[in-house]
Amino acid sequence: MTAGLALAVAEQPASAAPCRLAVIALGKTGGRELNYVSDVDVVFVAEPVDPDDSESAALTSATRVAAALMRICHEAAWEVDAALRPEGRAGALVRTVAGHQAYYEQWASTWEFQALLKMRPAAGDPDLGRAYVDALWPLVWKAGDRPGFVGEVQAMRRRVEANIPPAQAERELKLGRGGLRDVEFAVQLLQMVHGRVDESLRVGGTLPALQALSSGGYVGREDAATLIASYRFLRTVEHRLQLLRLRRTHLLPTDEQQLRWLARSLGYKPDHRGEAVDVLDAELSLHTREVRRLHEKLFYRPLLSAVARVPGEHLQLGSKAAGDWLRALGFADPDGALRHLAALTGGVSRSASMQKYLLPVLLQTFASCPNPDAGLLAYRQVSEALGGNQWFLRLLRDEGQVAERLAQLLGSSQFVASLLTRTPEALRLLADDEQLEPRAAATLAGAWRQAAGRAPDPQAGIRVLRGLRRQELLRVAAADLLGRLDVVRLGRR
Repeated sequence: MTAGLALAVAEQPASAAPCRLAVIALGKTGGRELNYVSDVDVVFVAEPVDPDDSESAALTSATRVAAALMRICHEAAWEVDAALRPEGRAGALVRTVAGHQAYYEQWASTWEFQALLKMRPAAGDPDLGRAYVDALWPLVWKAGDRPGFVGEVQAMRRRVEANIPPAQAERELKLGRGGLRDVEFAVQLLQMVHGRVDESLRVGGTLPALQALSSGGYVGREDAATLIASYRFLRTVEHRLQLLRLRRTHLLPTDEQQLRWLARSLGYKPDHRGEAVDVLDAELSLHTREVRRLHEKLFYRPLLSAVARVPGEHLQLGSKAAGDWLRALGFADPDGALRHLAALTGGVSRSASMQKYLLPVLLQTFASCPNPDAGLLAYRQVSEALGGNQWFLRLLRDEGQVAERLAQLLGSSQFVASLLTRTPEALRLLADDEQLEPRAAATLAGAWRQAAGRAPDPQAGIRVLRGLRRQELLRVAAADLLGRLDVVRLGRR
């Protein structure tokens, strides 16, 4: 890119107005994820050399240089694509920093902020490139505050899938179900929602971002490891596929000979699954199935929309803005609530990180309950009763209805709160509607006899029975209370 820029500058006439030009890499180029036959996504930014010089003349010169750079790189090595610039191909090829900033502040669509996630200066004036990134980077992390942001991103992914020709859907490695875009969309959505506050998520590249999401507790370790392995596998297949004929494609071939070449290039040999092509097909099926499963789990996670509805400044749970927000939500003792939040989120443990993610959503639900302060206190007690066990935080993170139900129960009933504090493992009941159905007397008696029979001594048996009794009381009370709350909400509508 730098060499192409030097040749483009050398072509310009001596009478051309002087300018400063920077090339900003986006997409795979920005994320350092290029394929063998990728196009190179960029935007151009320019300024006059002297602030007193004509901006118009400088932009004219910079536009000629940018166009020459694109032509030279295409003839020598690869296609340079500037279609991700403001207004796309209909927009100006080159703009000033202020021009770019004005566009993104006023007109940019949600997907355009996604495209900026991987931006980095790639060639040209380094100071100008840094100025561009410094101006636009904060805007990326405000995009998640837009009304309906999560729904927009989800709808965009569905449109991409819907536009795949049916005959190609099963062969589409990049855009299809369980393909590369499933990983990238899920990762980028999580980044833009949680990165509003958590700066550790503000990284370019799919794998570094996924690792940061895992470290912060936003994605489970096993889920992240599976996605990383599958993403690497799919990218490797994509690389080999493009080497087959040295052309940009993401469609698996239908020709048997080409499929055999692809399988052998990946190192597959006949085994119990069949010939090398059968092995490739089995591996592809495994990875795309896992990617799709995790995509739907993360991308459509119920808590995601709830977190996105919390303004970014309120996610800073120890800030003055958070205290004002708690007061506005209806907490009678915001200072006391902040102390509970500090106790739950203090330190750098994974549990603390997960609590920072969950609490803004729980607080909103507590606010709709009769006693928000008691609900938050009970939540702290349940959390502390479970100590360092993270299973219940994972349950709240991955099963959206559990978090909402728990907050409703804790903020509405001291009796239920006391049961949960003494039997926190019963939280699992809230994940399944069937588990909230009271059991018949005969079924309950059989379960109690079986549990007591496994106890090592009579005292242990008594403790087991008491725990089962509290669990059954919780089952009945939770079902009754949640049912009445649903009726109240329907009546308000």
